[in-house]
Amino acid sequence: MRNIFLYALAAGTAIWLGGCQATGSLGNLTGAPTDGAVTKAAYMPVGQQVLPPYGYVAFCLRDRHECEGGTDTPKNMPLTPDRWTQLNEVNDYVNRNIPQIEDIDNYGVQEWWAYPNARGGDCEDLALLKRKMLIERGWPQEDLLMTVVREWNGDGHAVLVVTTDKGEYVLDNKNWAIVSWADAPYTWIKRQSQKRPYIWVDLDQRTFLTASNDTVPPLGAPIPFLAAVDKAATATAKPQITQLPAFRPSLAAEPDRDEAPTAALAAN
Repeated sequence: MRNIFLYALAAGTAIWLGGCQATGSLGNLTGAPTDGAVTKAAYMPVGQQVLPPYGYVAFCLRDRHECEGGTDTPKNMPLTPDRWTQLNEVNDYVNRNIPQIEDIDNYGVQEWWAYPNARGGDCEDLALLKRKMLIERGWPQEDLLMTVVREWNGDGHAVLVVTTDKGEYVLDNKNWAIVSWADAPYTWIKRQSQKRPYIWVDLDQRTFLTASNDTVPPLGAPIPFLAAVDKAATATAKPQITQLPAFRPSLAAEPDRDEAPTAALAAN
């Protein structure tokens, strides 16, 4: 199994291209969602396991259940007309109602993956919320994949890729029309694996390696990079006293210093 990302995380390696880099560059929204006929999309070529974005790792550390689960037999959601309408409704609701704010202005740091707060969120925050809302509506998590891309100007960006029986579609805060991944104007970098949400896979065909040798941990196994963090924390923790010192008989032989005053009070 390739576990290079585990060692990098345990060593505190900064992981390249975490997510939004220019929320302020919005403005190229291309129209409202449509409820028309679904155009069949293609499936995205997927390569080997790669380092997850560091913002995603921190998100998992803060709330581990968000990154648990998975399946050994992912199945693509049947994209019925009702499901297509559902995708558009969720995408439209989040894009219209969640204010867009960069992490540095919202949290004071450059990269912070989270659900939107009262002030709003940036691209990955909106994508996480869309994912959550669709899961609540019965979509399996393995068909809702957080994905990192590059824009035409080199900025990092994050979208939600939805895998269906008719292909893969993009829910984006910069383009309200839901389109096939092949029609989105991005360079594809990496995304979540369908089998385990905490594993990320390569989408950049320039860097593809043979993916057939990659394996995944068994279902229910600890998330590897979280286990590495736990192990490192245990190794650096201060030793704790687990047993009280033995009672010394010599202390029992010492006179009780309260005995004399007590006796005096009794005599009075």
